Amino acid sequence: MSLKIWQDGVDYASVATLPENGNFKCVGNSFLTKKDPFAYTENKLILADGCAFDVYDGTTWRQITNRGDYEFDPVDLLDTGSALDYGKDYYVYIVVTDAETVSIKVSLNTTYPVGESAANTRKIGGFHVGEIRKVSDDGLWIPIDSLGIKFGSNGIGWKDNVTTGIVPNSVWDLKNRPKNFMPGMVKCNNFWISIYQMSVAEGISFMGSTNGLHVASGRLKSAYGALPATGTEGLNGFNFNELASKQGMRLPSYLECCQMAFGAPQGLDNADTYGWTKTTNTARTYTGCSVNTGSGAHAPGTGAKPYAISAYNVVDTSGNVWEWCSDIAPYYEGATWNWRNVLGANMGQAHLTGDTGLRQFLFGGGWNNGVFCGPRTVSGDDWPWRVGVGIGARFACDSAC
Repeated sequence: MSLKIWQDGVDYASVATLPENGNFKCVGNSFLTKKDPFAYTENKLILADGCAFDVYDGTTWRQITNRGDYEFDPVDLLDTGSALDYGKDYYVYIVVTDAETVSIKVSLNTTYPVGESAANTRKIGGFHVGEIRKVSDDGLWIPIDSLGIKFGSNGIGWKDNVTTGIVPNSVWDLKNRPKNFMPGMVKCNNFWISIYQMSVAEGISFMGSTNGLHVASGRLKSAYGALPATGTEGLNGFNFNELASKQGMRLPSYLECCQMAFGAPQGLDNADTYGWTKTTNTARTYTGCSVNTGSGAHAPGTGAKPYAISAYNVVDTSGNVWEWCSDIAPYYEGATWNWRNVLGANMGQAHLTGDTGLRQFLFGGGWNNGVFCGPRTVSGDDWPWRVGVGIGARFACDSAC
């Protein structure tokens, strides 16, 4: 291993002059990446040459420096288990064992690896394990068929050309990361977005116990195999915006939705192959590709919507539940402008030409919209105070750098 410990009193002058010296430093825009991300042959990570991290063990400061790219298979460094679990987030830690020994461990734990403590570890990055759409290796993220042809239909056609593993654009580190971290996110150009439609992490309650008023408590998450949160939980467009804000996130705009959904196949009327879109569907289903619709478990080969993923590895962009966008536009209903008491008790009033005269865009399509679902599908027929059982959301966040 090329990692080395420098600590107080040991060649201190050399530590002070290291170009990477500081809380953490790296050369370039990131220091943790997936190896050969567009080859789809390995699930290995690379810790880049020239990165350095300060670790305080409760007594002294130590600096961990890396000299030379360090390639590793996360499975070999797991704190427990012998394989990576599908649909989960993993975290990469530096572990200082003693004055001479440093190592890397990978863990499902968000605090520190099993068998270690906060005093001798530092989290430096992480990744998500899930579905991956195969795309071009030229930086354009264009779906390819199994012969490498963009939007091709040779061999395995582009719509069905997916695999599983470490999602390449989910890999984050202390520099290349969301401004506010949430598990289950991927980077799309200069912003991060939830891989999955948001589901309930902590129960939702409302001001005055009334659906649609201010959210009093609750939290959402991006998770595989969970039911998307919708108006079934009493949420409207205002509420999703509030929950996003409380978690350091935001609702994406319609154009951002088009970016993250690029390369996702259109839905079908008679099958749930490319999304939960079949016209006979009657309700929302669990998030994720190849999912058992009765339990939410991963069911490769038998689960629903096995190819419901975009080029940026965002799932369910076509169908399942509609998603609130941040875009709002007036809608002229042909009546007289007047104050309308539609925003909820003690929430003020809206000066509109009708009771639904302000529209908030929805994206992606619903569970029974068939071929109308797709990577640019949009609706301008809903208002932000509507509590719709078929409308959910996806959260976004700016990049930290």
